Amino acid sequence: MMRSGRNAGRAWGRALVGTVLCLATGAMAETRLPSPLTLSDALVFADDEHPAVAQGRAGVLRGEAERLAVESANDLAVGIRLNARWVDPNERAPDQGNNDSQAILRLSKPLYDFGRSSNARAAAETALRGQQEQHLSLVARQRMEIMRRYFDVLMADLAYMRDNEDMAVAYVELDKARSSNELGMLSDIKLLELDTHYQGTLQRRQFSLQATRSTRNRLALALNRPDQVPSDLINPALPGNDRALPEIEELYALAEVGNRRLASLRLEAEAASQRIAARRADRRPVLSLEAEAAHYERVLGGRDDFAAGLVLDIPLYSGGRVDAGVAREQANLYDVQARLRQHELDLRQAVLETWLEIQRLRTQRDHARATADYRDLYLDRSRALYELEVATDLGDAMTQQSAAMLFTAQTEFELALAWERLALLTGQPDFSAVHASHAQGTP
Repeated sequence: MMRSGRNAGRAWGRALVGTVLCLATGAMAETRLPSPLTLSDALVFADDEHPAVAQGRAGVLRGEAERLAVESANDLAVGIRLNARWVDPNERAPDQGNNDSQAILRLSKPLYDFGRSSNARAAAETALRGQQEQHLSLVARQRMEIMRRYFDVLMADLAYMRDNEDMAVAYVELDKARSSNELGMLSDIKLLELDTHYQGTLQRRQFSLQATRSTRNRLALALNRPDQVPSDLINPALPGNDRALPEIEELYALAEVGNRRLASLRLEAEAASQRIAARRADRRPVLSLEAEAAHYERVLGGRDDFAAGLVLDIPLYSGGRVDAGVAREQANLYDVQARLRQHELDLRQAVLETWLEIQRLRTQRDHARATADYRDLYLDRSRALYELEVATDLGDAMTQQSAAMLFTAQTEFELALAWERLALLTGQPDFSAVHASHAQGTP
């Protein structure tokens, strides 16, 4: 088997890189989640360790391997052939020995192949850049997934607080009703009505309590830390939600240039075109340098100790192999072009829907803030009446305030996710509400 010195060096290099990656992976696996956990801390874990992102990293490694394979196709090849032979020589042979063993050292180096290797190298480089864009797109998507799961935990906690207060109010009402029923001041059917209502609130509270655990577990999975379920989370400040929303035409232009998935597909199409050119070059000659040094046990006139020369290999007929290879690459190009065009259409619609969603959520946020202000004042009034021992709906006011807090938080979180989606679609990280938070030093 022939192997060049450069190939051996690359093999050692890949082994070293693999060792470093293994050590880095082990170190990362030992990283513990901070407590309390901030959104900034959580987003650090949008890395190659998570399976959703590791697939993209694997694509990059495949692209690098393909590039190495193409680059080494025209490397110097050195090999030795050892042939132990016993012969019965012709009686006219000048050397009548029976030992015809041979040792031949051969060197071969393609010098020029008229575009085959250059197009193949260009295709490999382009495909690698496409895989890198796809990898970065997966990192951004995982980042958004972590944000979504983080917000889910905070909303689950608020929902539990609302349902817990609702259950407490229902229990107090039921307890009073039981006392009144014992005194004959309340009918049995009314008591059962209140009991049924209480059981419903108790069930909703149980669902909410379970959601606090389920959402935390989903967050741990998104962080690739299934054994480290976070308990305490900090509510993040999201000043990026207040930034000015660009016009839709500007966003279309940004997405056309900055969307990483779109860039990946364009590079994939370019690589497919370059592979077609490389396949067509299979019809062209190959100029090589060949040399060999030999040792023969039998010395014959037609055997040379050393020989070197230029060899021009000209294909005259290859059947349909070249045409078949070109057709296969053309079909691949058509497939990529179709996926590219479909993504362009989908991207345009996604940008529009996100733009409209941000506008809707901003209107909803005004509603949520007004509702929260109203519920705060209403709760203050109910407390004042309660302190004056005037009949009041203090418990219901507390429940409604908790519901208003949940509605406000849900709106802010959905708005932050919409901005994050816009950052992903346009390739503009500054659109992220979290990036704006970092700039202002907030958690």
